[in-house]
Amino acid sequence: MLPDTTPQSEVVIACDPNALTPDQQERWVQEIRELPNGWAWRLPSTPEMLVLVAEDLNMDRLCCPFVHYTLEIEPNRGPFWLRMTGADGVNAFLRMSFEAANVFDAQVAQAAGLNVSASPEINSVETVIDATGKLNARFANEGSNA
Repeated sequence: MLPDTTPQSEVVIACDPNALTPDQQERWVQEIRELPNGWAWRLPSTPEMLVLVAEDLNMDRLCCPFVHYTLEIEPNRGPFWLRMTGADGVNAFLRMSFEAANVFDAQVAQAAGLNVSASPEINSVETVIDATGKLNARFANEGSNA
């Protein structure tokens, strides 16, 4: 199979709600930082986490093919930093998705300036599909001005 060579400017920014199960969406994020073109997550530096991150990235790239993923492993057993970045609109889309889903610790999300107080609890495949449909529609309506 040949790799997808779609130009970045033609990639649709929308999540595929069927690509991941709720268990696969569970996060172990210790800190979230907003970047000019995306977000960074600080993760624990355990050997188990490295395997989980690799598995998660393999699934996330299916759900969100418009995101550029970078994993930084700090020296001296420091934390892992997962960066999710991309073209115009990706930062806003990711913010909307983080705020629309209840997958982060509330204190970690609030410290990053995310409003997760009205987020539904993601506890079933139906909830994920519903939340993702609403997110895709909201982003399509508001665009990168959100």
